[in-house]
Formats: sequence, structure tokens, C-alpha cells
Amino acid sequence: MTAAEPERFFRPPYVGGRGWLGVRLDGEVDWAEIAELCADAYRVVAPGFLVARLGVR
Repeated sequence: MTAAEPERFFRPPYVGGRGWLGVRLDGEVDWAEIAELCADAYRVVAPGFLVARLGVR
């Protein structure tokens, strides 16, 4: 994402090496996309039993 859209996404200092993704929010923001990115990120790191509570996607 950082390579495809560097004006929107970046690798934050200090935590970027751990896989964190920064998103610029100082322009026009698609909040539905942000919500989807957050949900996808949660599904990657959350324990399986919590992900299961979210239901099928």
C-alpha cells in the first residue's frame, strides 16, 4: 500500500518495522475504507475466538 499510494499511506517511524501502516487523514478521507482497513488488521492480530465473534465476512 505504501508503494502504491505513498501520498496516502506510510510506514510510521519506530513501529513501521513491526508491520504498522500509517494513513494520512489530513485530506479527503473515505471513512468506509478506513473502517475496512481497521477490521482487516484486527482479523490478522486478534485471537481466533474473537475473530469468530465478528461473524463471517
